[in-house]
Amino acid sequence: MFICIEGNIGSGKSTLAQALAKKLKATYLPEQFEENTLLPLFYSDNKTFAFPTEYSFLIDRQKQLSNYFKAVKKNTTTVSDFHFDKCVCFANANLSSKDFSFFKKHFKPLRKTIPTPDLVVYLDTSTSLLMKNIDKRGRTIEKKLKKNYLEKLKKSLDRYYMADGKVNTIVLILTINEYNSTTLDNCCKEIIEIVQKLVGIL
Repeated sequence: MFICIEGNIGSGKSTLAQALAKKLKATYLPEQFEENTLLPLFYSDNKTFAFPTEYSFLIDRQKQLSNYFKAVKKNTTTVSDFHFDKCVCFANANLSSKDFSFFKKHFKPLRKTIPTPDLVVYLDTSTSLLMKNIDKRGRTIEKKLKKNYLEKLKKSLDRYYMADGKVNTIVLILTINEYNSTTLDNCCKEIIEIVQKLVGIL
């Protein structure tokens, strides 16, 4: 089984994915965004570096997922803190219409090269709560993030995962109002209930 946790920057994807993987005794697959040297340049000058950054993430994510699933043992349960389709959501928010049109032409065939998740969990989180969480975790690279940028990403992500119906699998939407151990436990409980139902189907 392949489960992806998705949401905005600072929504708690990695924390939830790790906790869920532990409860399910699954393999945790984190996104390797730290290796992308274009991201700091994008945060400093998003107009200049938007397209190369988004395109590099597209290639990096495809490569990471492709390599992982070639090597992983059959019947392994995997919980990832990213969904490949986030590429098109971030690109939609950050690119010009012309660049986005070009980007989508490459996204679609690459999407077909990797497994479709059995379940995508989308974390619906307010931008004010995101800002608090980002400030709390204190990553240097995220210090320049502005609320209006997170709001723009939220619109793109919400539209894709909550409205458009373009995700070709089951999507569980979890609304996050605060971050604490109870929130984490409740999220895991809801996801596991869905997983148990899916196991009977798959």
